[in-house]
Amino acid sequence: MSTADALRGICTYFGGTYDEPTRTYRTSPIPGVGVVRRASPADDDHNEYFNGQAPGARSGCVMLVTIYHSDEFRIALGGEHGGWKQVNYRVELACFLRTRSTYAEDGQDDAYDLKDSLVEWIRRDRTLGGAVFQAGEAITNGSNLITADYGQPVTKAGLTKGFLSLKFQASELVPDV
Repeated sequence: MSTADALRGICTYFGGTYDEPTRTYRTSPIPGVGVVRRASPADDDHNEYFNGQAPGARSGCVMLVTIYHSDEFRIALGGEHGGWKQVNYRVELACFLRTRSTYAEDGQDDAYDLKDSLVEWIRRDRTLGGAVFQAGEAITNGSNLITADYGQPVTKAGLTKGFLSLKFQASELVPDV
């Protein structure tokens, strides 16, 4: 499996079906996630944050999924030939948040709720829908951490903008032939 294949699979797990014309994943099963992307958009479309949500939804998110580092090593199981390669990916879910509220605290609360939903979604299927061998679990030469970092929300003109970064490792086992 290539890095690009792993990235597409992770995006599908968090964002649903790939939409070729927009190059996005627009049917996320996670409440509050409007659109999942593999790269930053050329334009910031406010409607993407609330895509697929009920009218009047308070908060929405555009998620940017990045594999920002990978490493691999061989696991010898049978001498000079045969065995496996373990590829570890460091993944970031960068969540750009918008909240239709005059209070930054509401946006902050929604960021915490989104973090909880994302971690629950990771824990639901350690393979992330078959995208990888395992994610967010103990990995040889890696980490079992799921790390969340939060940006301070800012409110202007009745719109709160915030940021949440969720980082974890995912691994893939590849036959070494």
